[in-house]
Amino acid sequence: MSYEELKRLARLIGYSSYQLKAYLTLVEKGPLTAKDIARIAGIPASKVYSVLSSLTRDGIIYSEQGRPLRFIAKPPREVFSTILEKLNGYIESTKPIIDSLQLLYESNNPSKVMAQSDIFFIVKGLESTKQLMRKALNASSIDIAVPYIDLLDNEAIADIDAASRNSEVRLLVTDNLIEVARRLPPRVVARTRNGMFGAGIIGDGVVLTVKYDSTYLTLYSIQDYLLDIAKTYFNSLWKDASPIRDH
Repeated sequence: MSYEELKRLARLIGYSSYQLKAYLTLVEKGPLTAKDIARIAGIPASKVYSVLSSLTRDGIIYSEQGRPLRFIAKPPREVFSTILEKLNGYIESTKPIIDSLQLLYESNNPSKVMAQSDIFFIVKGLESTKQLMRKALNASSIDIAVPYIDLLDNEAIADIDAASRNSEVRLLVTDNLIEVARRLPPRVVARTRNGMFGAGIIGDGVVLTVKYDSTYLTLYSIQDYLLDIAKTYFNSLWKDASPIRDH
């Protein structure tokens, strides 16, 4: 990495060229006095003490007792860890600002992401829903409930077929989708039941979808307790459903 690249990196994380020069000088030359650092690094004598004080405060360098006082660079790898900690702290400090901006964005863009948290996030729209459902098709056991033809199109059939080659798949559909479900191979165990509240997939996370007016509102989560609730609800529907072969 060239000096110019180091300088750009230093500026990015909040350090001046004088601070960078002082640290690099100590790395290359070893322990030095403030006077020597100023002379070798080309830092004005009026600024060198404030530069060294800020680097000491940030844990980048330290001083050893004696007369005259000499400064020593901390190992670059240790400095790297210190900088990462500083950056992480800065990023965390911006979270309230980002959250406020997100709320402002959502209020002016209701067709985009509607809500998000550490527990789940919600999207709106058919294509976003399909993406989340595809994301969930990655587990050793997959349960799928679909009452909407939009969510069981040719692409979805192909995705379920592919997933069933490596996973146990149970598919629950409403009566109007029986013929569509018959296109899947026998390894996909399919049943039918009317009166479903919405669609869902339980696999690598849980996806819950409801159709609101003409669009779709979808929740995705990987939280264990939401997965347990979804599995319990699916099993209750599955128990009362009829095998498609009986129709």
